[in-house]
Amino acid sequence: MSTVSLREIAIDGLPASVHVGGQGEPLLLVHGGWGGASMHWSAVWERFAERFQVIAPDLPGVGRTDTPGLGSLGAYARWLDRLLDALGAPSAWCVGNSFGAAVVSCFATQHAARCRGVVFVNGAPLPALPQIVGWLLSRPVPRQMLRALVRKQAFNPSILRRAFADPGRAPAALRDDLERGSSPQMDAVLDALLHGGPRAPLGLNPLIVWGEADRLAGSTARDARKLHDALPGSQLTFIPATGHMPQLENPEAFVDAVSRFIEARSAAARPRGLGGRADAA
Repeated sequence: MSTVSLREIAIDGLPASVHVGGQGEPLLLVHGGWGGASMHWSAVWERFAERFQVIAPDLPGVGRTDTPGLGSLGAYARWLDRLLDALGAPSAWCVGNSFGAAVVSCFATQHAARCRGVVFVNGAPLPALPQIVGWLLSRPVPRQMLRALVRKQAFNPSILRRAFADPGRAPAALRDDLERGSSPQMDAVLDALLHGGPRAPLGLNPLIVWGEADRLAGSTARDARKLHDALPGSQLTFIPATGHMPQLENPEAFVDAVSRFIEARSAAARPRGLGGRADAA
């Protein structure tokens, strides 16, 4: 019997969808730009629900395309803040895949008290663009050129060979979207990327989980090592024989890596002498 179910709620007067289930510390799973929460997390959320309270929303304009995109990473971070309010969760562990990694980084920066810790999955924080650069790229001709580049690198069927160690594991819904050549998510993601985001704070100390076989531009194992070097205190875990969505190609290893990170951080933060002493041998 499934413990994770879909709930329909309202955020700022607009409909919102979120998958919830399980008990324990809240675990916020933020999907990437290729589709919604189910595509990204359904392979792992039942396993996570055995240990945590799973919260997996469909981002407006990206996971839920019948609602408009929010236009910036900061707006998505504020939306997550209101989502936790609606669910009565004071804070959560935040996991973001690809575009979702940029969203949770912004959330952790702007709403630090609500973020217990961060996991980046084949994705990274995005620095803010200079205002003039963002303005220029938003003009019709430069935007059209940038849109074509984004489509070539991330929203066409050929990328599956680079994004997955085994392209046969790509979700059917993703394959269909890419073959149609008109992903409804692409413009919402592009709008957010044009605004950039705040630089991740040095004290973030995230876990970086990376599919080692990812060969997408800017998302290779070499890029993961650069991100690890740029974030002092971060931990880097490669999952072999997986690509841009390691949670789909090796769910067991993914859940184990994230769970061990959270449990170790929770134990370290627990006052000594309370349940499982932090100084126990």
